[in-house]
Amino acid sequence: MTRLRCRNGPWWKLATRLLLLCLAWKLGLCGVEARAQGSGFTEYDVKAALLAKFPQFIAWPGSRSSMTVGILGADPFGGALDKAFRVKRSRQVEDLKDCQIIFVSKSERGNVGAILSSLGGTNILTVGESDGFAKQGGVIGFVMDGDKVRFEINTGAAQRSGLTIKVQLSKLAVRVFGS
Repeated sequence: MTRLRCRNGPWWKLATRLLLLCLAWKLGLCGVEARAQGSGFTEYDVKAALLAKFPQFIAWPGSRSSMTVGILGADPFGGALDKAFRVKRSRQVEDLKDCQIIFVSKSERGNVGAILSSLGGTNILTVGESDGFAKQGGVIGFVMDGDKVRFEINTGAAQRSGLTIKVQLSKLAVRVFGS
């Protein structure tokens, strides 16, 4: 009988990392660690895993059969998100308005206000990594706390986008803004 070898590819490493991160999430993710030294996880491995988990804790109006993530600006993930989502990449926000999630990369930090303004009234989960992203009106903003990836939530921005954030996700955020 031939034994299949399925642990011999780069996808296996990614799948194993995501599985470990999902397990950490289930066990109480309060401070997901992105330690480059020792753990093998990079900051963007952790952010990709969180982006993959966020849809479970967010309700969109209507039904969603699939999720498309738009990456606005420089793509810091490589192909890590392509395993979990259909991914579109662009430097123009107009090209991504059919996505359910838009990740606003650091490369767009000077345009965050205009980007969020152009997405006003859409049912899009905006996630960014620029300083103060959630406070500026994004729904979820990644923040680094030493070597830990954490996130802030703007519930007012979520409501304006027609999204409902489940309490479990809000409890894991380091800050929750209401406006």
